[in-house]
Amino acid sequence: MKVFVLGAGVGGLAFASLGSDLDISVIDKNSEAGRKLLATGNGRCNFTNQNFGMDFYQSDNKNFPKKALENFTNKDLIDYFYKLGIDSTSLPSGRTYPATMSAKTVRDILYLEARKNASFIFDEEIKDIDLRKKLLISETNKYKYDILVIASGGITLPRSGSDGSVFKILKEKIPVTKLTYAITNYKTREKFSKKSKGTKVTAKASLFVDNKFIKASIDDLIFQDYGLTGTAIFNISNEISLALREGKEAYVRIDFFPTYSKKDLGKRLGDLFERYPNRKIKEILLGLVNEKIISDILKRSSIADDKKANKINSGDMDTLLRNLKAMKFTIEDIHDKTNAQVSLGGFDTKFVDKATMKSRLFDDVYIIGEALDVSGSCGGYNIQWAFSSAIAAVKSIRSLNV
Repeated sequence: MKVFVLGAGVGGLAFASLGSDLDISVIDKNSEAGRKLLATGNGRCNFTNQNFGMDFYQSDNKNFPKKALENFTNKDLIDYFYKLGIDSTSLPSGRTYPATMSAKTVRDILYLEARKNASFIFDEEIKDIDLRKKLLISETNKYKYDILVIASGGITLPRSGSDGSVFKILKEKIPVTKLTYAITNYKTREKFSKKSKGTKVTAKASLFVDNKFIKASIDDLIFQDYGLTGTAIFNISNEISLALREGKEAYVRIDFFPTYSKKDLGKRLGDLFERYPNRKIKEILLGLVNEKIISDILKRSSIADDKKANKINSGDMDTLLRNLKAMKFTIEDIHDKTNAQVSLGGFDTKFVDKATMKSRLFDDVYIIGEALDVSGSCGGYNIQWAFSSAIAAVKSIRSLNV
């Protein structure tokens, strides 16, 4: 039984590395395997997370990922990598990486393992798929399959080959949900000055959609001339992009002092104002806030940089505290689609068996990884999903040979 895997990215490598005893060929338009994988986690390959559960996944069919994730967990993936010779390390955030902190380590070892079970065909772009005749069709060749595994990714990082072409080929035959980009950065209505561009702070970013609190993250936040980026934004990015996709109002409130209550921060500032009554407000904030964004914060608070502490009235204090604890940035659009890290949407999971990843429309078609309408949050959850879905498909296909 000939199994063809469309895509030599993380999903295809996961399937091939796990698929011993299967007759597998992997076909890809790139000249090498795992190009997108090499960019994962800023080149360090955050492949799973110690904090694990369904709360970190989005799908229009909400509970679809549950069974596969329960059957192949974060611990299972760490153990599998260990057996392959990849030691791992975890950060306090829960993010788990290869001990080498190199994505190339993961790509190379997965490819070595995959080549034991599969042959690879590179530089071959599939232009059409005949699901009735079971043919993959390129400009010059036709490939006959018994089982087709679609592991071609989504629409993100198109230069890596994940350009969404398979959705265009098959959308009339296998339904595709609305697609958009996530784990990326955003244009905001309110912007800081050019002086603040690139300034990184540790802050709490809280997302509100249609004025309802959705999710918060405390991590690095970076101000850019277009709006906001940084890990704190990436951690809530799926929910932001989902809101934009649905045409809902989304805004982020930034808390520059997540370890202080508003009352305690007010007391801290009040004590400093009393101790240094003749200092300018900007000078007092120097030890508390990154210097590059002080003027922007004061401008948003309608307070002059050179206003002295003994001239700060209760109204000034209330406005300043509100902006230090809950400064609002209204999300207008995705800024960078080209370098977004994950797709929201994909092949509709209502037409896929959640235990096996087999299409309900075509018995000889399986769909895994990012090609499905399953998106993980920032932090290793998407590579985890690629493996959890891949092993579900492997087990199902293997059972057909029994």
